[in-house]
Amino acid sequence: MCGIASFLSNNRWREEIDNSWLNDIAEAMRTAAKGELAEAEAPLEALAGRFSDLMSFSLHMELVSNPDALARVESLRDDLRTLRNRASLHLKEGVRTDELEALLEKLEDYLWQVNEEVLANLDRVRAIMPADIAGDASRLACHYLAWGTEQVLESIDKLEVRGRDSAGVAVSLLLPAGVDPEKGLSAEERTELSDRVNICDADTRQVIIRKLDDGRTVCRFLYKVAQLVGQLGDNGSALRDFIRTDSLLWKMGGGLTGLNIIAHTRWASNGIISVPNCHPVDGLVEGDVSTGLEKTMFVLNGDVDNYRSLVEQSVLAKGATIPLHISTDAKILPVLFHLDAPEGADPEARFRNVLHRSEGSLAVVMQDMGYPDCQFLAQKGSGQSFYVGSTLDGWIVASEAYGLAARCRSSYPMTASGAAGASVMLCSDDPEGAVPVAMPLDGSESIQLVPEVIQIFSRDIFRGDYEFYIEKEVHEASDSVRNTLVGKYIHKDDRVEFLPEGFGNGPALIERLRDTSRPIRKIIGVGQGTAAVAAMGVSQLLHRALAGTGIVVESYVGSELIGFMAGENMDDVLLVPVSQSGTTTDTNRVVDLCRESGAWVNAIVNRRNSPLVLKADSHIYTSNGRDVEMAVASTKAFYSQIAAGKLLALWLASELGSMSPEDIAAEVRALESLPDKIDAVLANKDAITDCAEQYAPAHRYWAVVGNGPNRIAAEEVRIKLSELCYKSIPCDVTEDKKHIDLSTEPLTVVMANDLPEMVVSDTVKEATIFKAHNGKPLVVCAEDEDRFDGACERTLKTPRVGGGLDFVLATVVGHWWGIAAAKAIDAQAAPFREARMTLAGMIESPDTWDREALLTSLNGALDRTASGMTDSALPARVAAALANYMLWLATQPTGITAMEARLDTILNTLNKAIEEMTRPIDTIRHQAKTVTVGISRPKE
Repeated sequence: MCGIASFLSNNRWREEIDNSWLNDIAEAMRTAAKGELAEAEAPLEALAGRFSDLMSFSLHMELVSNPDALARVESLRDDLRTLRNRASLHLKEGVRTDELEALLEKLEDYLWQVNEEVLANLDRVRAIMPADIAGDASRLACHYLAWGTEQVLESIDKLEVRGRDSAGVAVSLLLPAGVDPEKGLSAEERTELSDRVNICDADTRQVIIRKLDDGRTVCRFLYKVAQLVGQLGDNGSALRDFIRTDSLLWKMGGGLTGLNIIAHTRWASNGIISVPNCHPVDGLVEGDVSTGLEKTMFVLNGDVDNYRSLVEQSVLAKGATIPLHISTDAKILPVLFHLDAPEGADPEARFRNVLHRSEGSLAVVMQDMGYPDCQFLAQKGSGQSFYVGSTLDGWIVASEAYGLAARCRSSYPMTASGAAGASVMLCSDDPEGAVPVAMPLDGSESIQLVPEVIQIFSRDIFRGDYEFYIEKEVHEASDSVRNTLVGKYIHKDDRVEFLPEGFGNGPALIERLRDTSRPIRKIIGVGQGTAAVAAMGVSQLLHRALAGTGIVVESYVGSELIGFMAGENMDDVLLVPVSQSGTTTDTNRVVDLCRESGAWVNAIVNRRNSPLVLKADSHIYTSNGRDVEMAVASTKAFYSQIAAGKLLALWLASELGSMSPEDIAAEVRALESLPDKIDAVLANKDAITDCAEQYAPAHRYWAVVGNGPNRIAAEEVRIKLSELCYKSIPCDVTEDKKHIDLSTEPLTVVMANDLPEMVVSDTVKEATIFKAHNGKPLVVCAEDEDRFDGACERTLKTPRVGGGLDFVLATVVGHWWGIAAAKAIDAQAAPFREARMTLAGMIESPDTWDREALLTSLNGALDRTASGMTDSALPARVAAALANYMLWLATQPTGITAMEARLDTILNTLNKAIEEMTRPIDTIRHQAKTVTVGISRPKE
């Protein structure tokens, strides 16, 4: 789990560009702000068509140097805000339409883009420069250096969700022939430069200068940071501090003509967390080999599976060695580029040879000072990807599409080149409109990459002040529910009037319901994963609302439905597929087959114009039709899917007459109160967190139980606990648990806040049984319920909401408990991480070897294990390996050396312990939203 970002400039930044196009758009937007809302469509389209110009360095510098231009863009921002507010009010007070919702979305997008990515970016770019340069618009090259570097670091900021124990950036400046990079340096700065060019092993603040055959000069500045435990944003802040305070960079960069920048954020899977192991890495080795290996740098996502054999074949066999303190497998890549290159091969062929030799799932970028006008990309195997963006000022690259969202509206994905892999070479002089060409590593025919629209803007992935995306998304759940309700109905004389036009193709769905020649006799909810649980909840609400109609309501995991019902005529079926993205392979295949069999498909989906929407006959958007979740574990989508299902249930009940108008109005009011009740649960999150911190790390076996509607909450919470905490967790009916596995004495989360009176007392008895058998029951119950208080370890209480929706609030408790539990488990690895840092220092600098210091550090990890707070995640074999090593080391002679102390053995043990206890929260081991392998269910 790592992230890559890069930028390769062209020469446009030095040209004078006419930005008068902005005047016409700003004037048209001002007219729209004073006139009809529909008048905003044309200038918005024009602004979207000028996205590349909007994000160009040319416009950036015009805003820096021209107060009138700055005032014009600020006025445009203000008019966009006025129009956004008006569109939002129209949507709240009138009928929801796709057109109005799309207009509001576009206004939100471009208000954010102008305010945050254009205007606020002025300050971000200034902040990375020394103050005297930031205030001098005539220092064009320095402003370009800051602008280009900042956009790469902003991509890394977004990609940190993929890993953040270290980060690095290599900034290569291209100077024209005849320019002396040292001219103008003071004596003190020349001394500093002399020291920094002698820094080895691609360590931070290293500077390398190379004169090219054509007279040009390349200067590379390297900055790295490694942290044991850091917050999102810490690494980027440290790198920016290095850059801003580096006087050599700003003096030597004042005459640049081009930029070549690569950057990486890392979650260590091979090698200790240290600055030398941080990417980018160079090819420098020890031994009698040719010089110049330090001029090539690689960044790597993935693992080189045959690293050790490559070291033996291509390094040791040539009389060279990799420095002992460098243990990242990425190191072999630049080494192979030099020591294993085919004789006489050009750089592209040598780069491709590196990938040929390397086995595993890889995504790499190479920057070579001998070829400063190029960047070399390659992707091989599954699970790794690149997205290439074309801007007016050059190529930008990120390993996730959202890393480009602030700068591009489309990208060229490089995601599925297979086991053989493919490479791409980007060049500074590529013509405008050039399309990247992928060259398969197996020698087959080259392929032009196909552009894909980037569906999100940077506002969708803004984390705000939250530590993790998932925390932000849970807190956004109430707004997602509120947005789902907008424009679907109106209150009239204490009754509710549903607005079919507010639903996607709603009038056609009503017509289908009223078709007596083919009456709907069955409604089936389907989905996969969390969406399957949401489909269960939607089906429960439909069953409740349509009682007495004779309509059978069922729910299935999508793949199960088709696997065992294929071939049946479905003319009388209303299929309700539920999906967050609308791209879930299994669900969409089910929809295809059911529709072919005659079913009417009414989708509940988050993403507007997604494949599922296009397949469906009608649809209901959750939230606003584009409610992005960055965390792999989906949360807020579940709540809005349930809200959409409740709306559908009440709408159908109104049409079919299965509920009285008074009852429908009462349940709509309950639904409307749900967002505030969600917020009320989260207001009590400290108590939930305290419970998770006390119980989650100390218990190996977990379970979740519930009955009735609470079974829905139990199933969903079981998924989130499994995803976030890496647990295999059973989910059972409460009363059945005692017949299954009380022998494991599990920590059991009991969902019990939505029970009829006759069931409450039985559930209290069940909790008492769990506790009596040495289990640890934690009960989620209603705030006015006190019968569980003495029957369990802890109670977590929720307000009542009514309308069959109380189980949603139990889910909120479970989601937050899961987040807090994952963080608590991760926190138990702290002494192991500290011990690894102590060990790393001794490996890097053997002269600091201190047996007693190492034993003291390891003892902190052993004490944590003995406390029982690692029982949830740490395997006994790893704890035993730690204890065995400590016993062995303690019994060795006092004079034992670092070379004799088997440091690689204890490093592997600590790495394994940390791996077992680490919980990344926003990402999940073995899962990624971009990878979906689905069923085929071929039709006979």
